[in-house]
Amino acid sequence: MFPVSIALLSTLSLCGGLISALSDRAKDNGDIFIIDYDSFDGDVDDISTTTEAPRDPDYIDFDAIMHGCNASFITPMSYVLQFNNTGKLADETDLTSMCYFRCFFEKSGIVENFKLVPSIVRKYIWPATGDSIEYCESQGISEPNACKRTYAIVQCAMMRALTDARNKPMV
Repeated sequence: MFPVSIALLSTLSLCGGLISALSDRAKDNGDIFIIDYDSFDGDVDDISTTTEAPRDPDYIDFDAIMHGCNASFITPMSYVLQFNNTGKLADETDLTSMCYFRCFFEKSGIVENFKLVPSIVRKYIWPATGDSIEYCESQGISEPNACKRTYAIVQCAMMRALTDARNKPMV
């Protein structure tokens, strides 16, 4: 009787420890997790989900494109930010940065074969009006270097976007 009692007591104590360990983890109820707030340390990175949020079929992951292009054509983020704010590079002779912008705008689908894709330009850059798209596509047309030519096109588009934004303030 005594050995059976010890075995039963050992089994119960192990089960109690197992139950305690399981209660510290988030529980999967399908597509969300329920967290035991008594043991949650506030680190959201520890939580994972089993399903991804649905994305728009036309979704463009600009961050992934930026990182991929920067792996091939290393360009300081300060150059990218300056281009986004002024439409110009800090060094207008920096061919590596021009190739970065060619990579970025082609992989994002904004430029294809030295042509701006109007629907994507209007969705992500600015609501191009008048002859802006045709005019910008004509920039650098005689340039044999693909990076310089694409940069001339996107620089024109960015300058027009920045000018339109300054002239038509949001209310």
